[in-house]
Amino acid sequence: MMCLCIEKGYEIVNFNETADTYIINTCTVTGEAERKSKQMVRKAIKKNHLAKVIVTGCSAQSCSEELRNISGITAILGNTEKKDVLKCLEKNEIKYPYIEINPIKDLKGYDTLSNTYIKKHIRSLIKIQDGCNNFCSYCKVPYVRGPERSRKPAEIIKEIQILEEKGIKEIVLLGINLGTYQHDFENKERKLPQLIQLIEKNCKHIRRIRLSSIEINHIGNDLIEMFHTSQKICQHLHIPLQSGDDKILKLMNRPYNTSFFKDTVDKVRSAVPGIAITTDIMVGFPGEDNFSMEKAYSFLKKVNFSKLHVFPYSERKECLSQMLPDKVDSLNKKERRNRLLDLSKELNSKYMTENLKNKKYIIIESVKRDLNEKTAFGITDNYIPVKVDDFRGEKGDMVKVKLIDIEKEHMLGKILQ
Repeated sequence: MMCLCIEKGYEIVNFNETADTYIINTCTVTGEAERKSKQMVRKAIKKNHLAKVIVTGCSAQSCSEELRNISGITAILGNTEKKDVLKCLEKNEIKYPYIEINPIKDLKGYDTLSNTYIKKHIRSLIKIQDGCNNFCSYCKVPYVRGPERSRKPAEIIKEIQILEEKGIKEIVLLGINLGTYQHDFENKERKLPQLIQLIEKNCKHIRRIRLSSIEINHIGNDLIEMFHTSQKICQHLHIPLQSGDDKILKLMNRPYNTSFFKDTVDKVRSAVPGIAITTDIMVGFPGEDNFSMEKAYSFLKKVNFSKLHVFPYSERKECLSQMLPDKVDSLNKKERRNRLLDLSKELNSKYMTENLKNKKYIIIESVKRDLNEKTAFGITDNYIPVKVDDFRGEKGDMVKVKLIDIEKEHMLGKILQ
């Protein structure tokens, strides 16, 4: 959407500045995300009550009636209508709020805007898939993103080639359910590993390919083999767990149990020693008692993740989990979340300690100048943030470092000649 606006002559400004137009791309994955989205809408209206305020994204798709009651909104666009954002900007005489939201449950084919706008970044996100057919009992995503659908490989390659010409060195492949890429195509054999091979062949200036998040049941032998055959795929997998207790996983309608999850992770680690495995974990799901929590805690330690992303359960009115008994109160959710965040720090510190004295390549993502010295920051392929003192190169350089020390949440690297 930023790209469309720039091509039309609009200037993108910081939110702290007063603007003529505000485009709020909302989220609804949790109640808190939805609240913050609406808060941002109200902030925009307050900053300039004469501005055009366009609200789009998942909250717009799901909560248009609530948004309609916020005075000052110019237009509300659903997820499939984002491409029409310029039409709203150029309309002068329309009934406010202008609302365009089409049903998404029967959507077929991939139709989204590409990302060729960058802001002096080294890494760029490449969306290759949208939608989800899983219907986990807590998740609102299938209702606002529609069924699984994949982007054509030629379109993906074209976008990456534009970005690499602009200096992008690393791409992150992402989707709502990334592992289902091309499951909706007639030729189902051309899946994610084949796309990675295609990118390597056609995008020579891309140094790294990172996967955003992938479900455990989509990690097959062909994907594991990619870590040996690919020269660019990063040695990091983010695999959502959600709960470490089989009873809760079943209530969540997740398509695996803890035994399958652990066996698959062990298989990955056996094939790719040292790979970083991170995860999402939810606390406070209905029915999660102290016994369930202890089982989850023990399982997280057993799997030995390198980092945890911890989220409190959020009740969503469209989802089946709202009908489950034995709700967990907010105090217990907070205590459990804090406990798992402490465990995440412990696991992350352990993983960094295991990497001490290792030699790794990093792409320099930012450089900070202090008097005559430059401090650089980058990330290893196995997802460790690294700081390099007295740096002599430039942003975008790929340098080999020895990991020599741990400093809070990052490691110190010494450049090797």
